Amino acid sequence: MREKDKSLNEVYFFWMDRAMKAQRKAKNRFFKKLGVDLTSDQWIILKRLSEVENQTQKELADAVSKDPASITRSLDILEKNGMIERRSADRRSFMVLLTKQGQGLVDKVIPEAVIYRQKGISGLSEKDMKTFKKVLDTIYINFSRE
Repeated sequence: MREKDKSLNEVYFFWMDRAMKAQRKAKNRFFKKLGVDLTSDQWIILKRLSEVENQTQKELADAVSKDPASITRSLDILEKNGMIERRSADRRSFMVLLTKQGQGLVDKVIPEAVIYRQKGISGLSEKDMKTFKKVLDTIYINFSRE
């Protein structure tokens, strides 16, 4: 069958988009249930900062695959809420650090996040997950080359 003749149900990117929309809705419910006022993007930033200390804003943006404007907005909110701190690294860049309050939030969310993630991948074997990661990485690389 030619690619242009495929129905929507045969288009893999439709299935990927569908799964991600369900995941985003579930994540919003997850944060609400925990009483945590965070967006998915803000959580990813906090999680990354808990893993790697003292990153510049640019390094952080690259690590979480966010554009500079988007990361600035998220950091502004996180800083206003006392979760992160920005310190001048030099005249043109800032170091981003997780505050004690931010680390406390990460510590609160992580155990629940582990359960949440397990729910999403239940029924998948280790081999399935390895293949899944490889497929997603290949798609990412292919689109990054444009």
